[in-house]
Amino acid sequence: MRAELFMLFLFISFFEISLDSNSQVLENYNNRIQELYPNRKSKNNSAIQVNIDIKNFPQSEYRLSIPEESTLFLGEKLWVYTQKDTTLIISLADLKDLVAEANKEEILLGVFKNGISPSDISVEKGFFDNQMGISREETKGEFSPEKREVSNFNDFFFFAVVTVLFLLAVYKMIYPLVLKLILTPSAVFSAEDFSESNSLQKFFSIDILFYLLIVNMLVFLLSMIFIKNLGTGNWVDLVNGDLNQLFLNWLFGSGILVLISVLKFVFLRIIAFVFELGKIVTAHFFYLLRIISILIFGMAFIVSFLVLNDYLEFEQSIKYLLYGFFGIYLFGVGMLFIIMSNRLSFKNYHLFVYICSAEIVPFLILTKVIIG
Repeated sequence: MRAELFMLFLFISFFEISLDSNSQVLENYNNRIQELYPNRKSKNNSAIQVNIDIKNFPQSEYRLSIPEESTLFLGEKLWVYTQKDTTLIISLADLKDLVAEANKEEILLGVFKNGISPSDISVEKGFFDNQMGISREETKGEFSPEKREVSNFNDFFFFAVVTVLFLLAVYKMIYPLVLKLILTPSAVFSAEDFSESNSLQKFFSIDILFYLLIVNMLVFLLSMIFIKNLGTGNWVDLVNGDLNQLFLNWLFGSGILVLISVLKFVFLRIIAFVFELGKIVTAHFFYLLRIISILIFGMAFIVSFLVLNDYLEFEQSIKYLLYGFFGIYLFGVGMLFIIMSNRLSFKNYHLFVYICSAEIVPFLILTKVIIG
């Protein structure tokens, strides 16, 4: 019995050796694989990379073992996306054909996947003629670089930001006092808007409507980049298309927001008439406009910085920005209630109903529309 088991062991060993007789690993890159962001605590968006030789041993091949749902890059070129665990064998000649610079001696191989680590992949160079798996012919056809549509959205975003800044500079030259009054943060904690000396008493004037246009252009621009990154299903068409289409969507959406702002002011007038609040509507509107303006300009600065630096956790940052915006807006509504209760000889429960009708209910409706 022992003799039979020993013979069986020898047969299996001989069979495995015969399969690998023509296989030879010339270079093992596994110990050279590095994390692209080794100091990051969060690994929600991880990447690893390794420089591989594409000059020596021109008849050799590369064997890559890649986990599922990984994206491979050769240099800055997208190579392939693996939907399942994949062992890829590709000849050095075919690999060099994928590299734009023919005289390069090395190329950076990058693998992107959530939570990936260097131990998850294997990169070897050698001769693997007897390996069972993907043949060189199949590899060349199946794993050629994928064609992808280049997004113009980031170019559009920064060009739109420059446009808004230009309009803001023009506005500051023409109406410096109005801009200073609106963008004064300290006025949020005072009752300046509710005083008789306040300069912002006319809504339907060129300076105010021009400012509303600038702010709403920035609001809709931020909305577009939020939709682009969060993938809100009902609004995705707004952020697709070429530059001309994106600009058209932006201008059209900004115009709609200006119209909504005007309707909001008219709605406040109607509510104030019902509650017999008189001229308090204009002060109410400009008080919240100041808070929204400061928030929007601050968010635009942060978003521009994140996009410019290609921040990987941009989607999570957007969510925090939205939470912060809604939280500060509700804080502003609370401050509005306190200021109005101190400035007006009006019963608090009537004032509370007015604030709910004018701000809280529309806010909840808007939140429902955004969340879907």
